Amino acid sequence: MTAVALHHQTLGAGPPLVILHGLFGSGENWRTFAKSMAEQYQVWLLDLRNHGLSPHAPGMSYRELAEDVRTFLDAHTLDAPTVLGHSMGGKTAMALALQHPERVRRLLVADIAPVPYRHQSEHRKLIEAMQALPLASGITRSEADRLLAEAVPEWSIRAFLLKNLVSENGIWRWRLNLSALHAGLGDILEFPFSGLYSRPTLFIGGARSHYILPEYHGAIHERFTQNRMVLLKEAGHWLHAEQPDAFRETVQAFLQRTEHDA
Repeated sequence: MTAVALHHQTLGAGPPLVILHGLFGSGENWRTFAKSMAEQYQVWLLDLRNHGLSPHAPGMSYRELAEDVRTFLDAHTLDAPTVLGHSMGGKTAMALALQHPERVRRLLVADIAPVPYRHQSEHRKLIEAMQALPLASGITRSEADRLLAEAVPEWSIRAFLLKNLVSENGIWRWRLNLSALHAGLGDILEFPFSGLYSRPTLFIGGARSHYILPEYHGAIHERFTQNRMVLLKEAGHWLHAEQPDAFRETVQAFLQRTEHDA
């Protein structure tokens, strides 16, 4: 298993806080939150493999994603930072904590549980819609949005996906490695890890989301023995963007409360 060297941004100074984004995202999506935390923490925004400015590579298993992050921590002398992960990044953070508990001081997991999910078709539909865009024909961004709308009618989802569309010498391309994501989608939806993580852990869910359901609580308690759960009202899966103040305050309260526990 060969790790890739992850692209990153760093903001602020203080104890390290590493943030791992979700599927189709990048560290850039978390800059607003990172700025709000940068007076107290040195915030590290990572781009996971096949996302953002990080290298493209085959394989999207959580063993590979977690090994990329562990290698990054080694390369940047981050012995045991606090790690926050959202969605796919949350599963990556959990995989790292369960495999290498000594490398994660505290763990925050945003709207995901340590369970397999079965909604593969909706993610595959998004990937195939992006792959279908005729980028080589020299279309404009507005044309790309119009064409993508045929398969992705929700404006907010299209806007999120189109952040990955970049122009080089007048030709559009996806920063996402769509073929690797399509091939690895089964792995992205799984979570094949047992083990225990006994340091402070916070699960933050969106009250309108279906990613942390009551039937998943057993899997959480089984693996994360010092966990707390908070549901944010009026928030769905993108809770840090939908309720930014409540999300930030929840994170800050947890970090302050557990400062001397980890």
